[in-house]
Amino acid sequence: VCGGWPGGSNEHNHLVSSAASSYVAAHWPTRLIWSGFEIGIQVQSGGAGFQACSVASSANPVTAAMVNFEGGPDKSRFSWDPLTTLVAVRSIAGVPEVVDCSDCDGKNVIDPTTGSNAWASGSPTNQSYLILKDAEALGDALDQLLCQPPRYARASALF
Repeated sequence: VCGGWPGGSNEHNHLVSSAASSYVAAHWPTRLIWSGFEIGIQVQSGGAGFQACSVASSANPVTAAMVNFEGGPDKSRFSWDPLTTLVAVRSIAGVPEVVDCSDCDGKNVIDPTTGSNAWASGSPTNQSYLILKDAEALGDALDQLLCQPPRYARASALF
């Protein structure tokens, strides 16, 4: 997750450890696909769509966390981390609501002191960023995943 594209901004995850973030962005040896602030702020999940499903009982810790964090029921949350995780697990091809930027050669440059970041256009690199196609459908897809019951029975304690 990073600041908005293509302009960039200060982003919390980079501010926490600016020097490390800068180093990783500059030296990561494999493909990096960044998910910008502008995507997560548009994608909402965990609200009424999730809270209406059968697994979202008051005993469900995810339901309790969503309601408590957002200050009441049926309120959704910005979905930076859930959508980034979904793309990491399924790949870009497995998440039709986003696409890999096809004309954005360059790299994410993170200031090692301030953590601010911006996309520096240039020659092709191992970096790219996501483009959002359908925020509502992506939020619905995340809610559907949150609504899945456990596949396996809860394991009993070993002690």
